[in-house]
Amino acid sequence: MARGLFALLLLLSACAPRPGERGPVLLVPGGRIVGAWAELEGGFPLPGPPILADWAGSRLYLAYPYELDVLEGGELVDSYDLPGIPRFLHARPEPVVGTPEGVFAPGLGFFPYPARDARRREGRIYWTDGDAHEGEARLFAGGFRAVVADRERVAFLGKEARFLQGERFPIPPFLKAELFENLYLLTETGVVAYTPSGLLLAERKGRFSDLAVDARGVWLLTPSGRVLALDPYLEVQR
Repeated sequence: MARGLFALLLLLSACAPRPGERGPVLLVPGGRIVGAWAELEGGFPLPGPPILADWAGSRLYLAYPYELDVLEGGELVDSYDLPGIPRFLHARPEPVVGTPEGVFAPGLGFFPYPARDARRREGRIYWTDGDAHEGEARLFAGGFRAVVADRERVAFLGKEARFLQGERFPIPPFLKAELFENLYLLTETGVVAYTPSGLLLAERKGRFSDLAVDARGVWLLTPSGRVLALDPYLEVQR
């Protein structure tokens, strides 16, 4: 038994984080998460390294297996049980989390939608499984991969961007997308911005790992883990 206990202690020791060891880097608007540390508001520790993270207003949303935590000012203010392991998290315009079992919206509850992606706006859930849906209603067919939304608009994205307000236009293959007044797409070769009418607003070449957008600007994560802050026209913020 002693030999078995010793082997278990060795295994736990090998799995434990070491001083100075850096965990995965996650981009959020205005900063980043490195392992169990938030480089926001001067920096503060987290309950553990999250799988996904997002930031909205003064609140930081952290997705863990079977749990969603909400921090404000570095303090835990809410915690929710999730029905599975999260695969997407969007804090803006309103928080929503997707798992293989369905979609969870704090304050609204769980919905068994088989969503590849979803957004929440004005208490409504917009989601895609290839087609476009609002709650239980199917809006239109089309090979959509993502949903984006801000306070004014919702768009479903695939080979084209299709806005609920009627605008639609072709878009390039993308890795990630965000909407804040304009549509921002992270591609293999950089980031591009379109107006809701489909006009090319700006383009920035380069290889980036992640994209985040909010009222303060556009944020990119470089492959080395550095955060690049841009204005809405994709120029470096001064």
